[in-house]
Amino acid sequence: MSIVCRRRPCAAPDTSKGHRYDAVDPERIATPAGLGGMRTKGTVACMSQHPSHRLEHHPPVPQDKPSWRRAIRAERRRLSPELRAEEAALLRQRVLEVLDAAPEGHSKKVAAYFSSPDEPDTAPLLQELTGRGFEVYLPVCEPGDVLSWTRWEPGTEIVQSRVAPVNEPVGPRHDASLFAEIDLMFIPALAVDAAGLRLGQGGGYYDRFLPKIDGYQTRIAALVRDDEFVEAGSFAVDRHDRPVGVVITPSAIRRLDNGF
Repeated sequence: MSIVCRRRPCAAPDTSKGHRYDAVDPERIATPAGLGGMRTKGTVACMSQHPSHRLEHHPPVPQDKPSWRRAIRAERRRLSPELRAEEAALLRQRVLEVLDAAPEGHSKKVAAYFSSPDEPDTAPLLQELTGRGFEVYLPVCEPGDVLSWTRWEPGTEIVQSRVAPVNEPVGPRHDASLFAEIDLMFIPALAVDAAGLRLGQGGGYYDRFLPKIDGYQTRIAALVRDDEFVEAGSFAVDRHDRPVGVVITPSAIRRLDNGF
């Protein structure tokens, strides 16, 4: 297991339960009472120290998805523009580090998304990816809670979705077969637990789409704030939920030991 740290050393692994745990900050253990940095299963690259904001309101009820969603959305709305910009820049850097570590000959096609106002801003990342020569494909919400994918680059026309509260690129649409050519997919989440299971916005689009690419080698990485990476079992999950293999936050890249 390799751990790469800058500015601040990572804690030693805790193997007391037979798993590998690496803590970004052992004094901030995530529970439903506070979404802080936590002990995590897998390999962690601790990249930088940056401000963390605990939940100051009533904590979510354990495993209650609506409570978790309300708490996280409220916390995100309280962030200052300056902190949002700082975290967006750090997330962009972490993603580029993942791409730079990819094996030679990896695909130059990636899937990503337009962030909503309350999500970590992906605009700097999308600009950087196209500037580096990547083909960037973004989701389009179709009737029936189906996702298709359209290539985006600066200058692409953007419209409001007709079926969901998101912006979408205009252009030819592709189905899941596109992912035979995509090595890495970045997806949104409100939170991700240490097993790689994500708490989404509740629309179910990704829950329905991800099983369609199980036959491909696409790695799935969720982008969240540091305080939104939480202990396994913090929120309820459904049988069809598919784990992600990588969790990227402003301060760390976590590659999880869950087979994905």
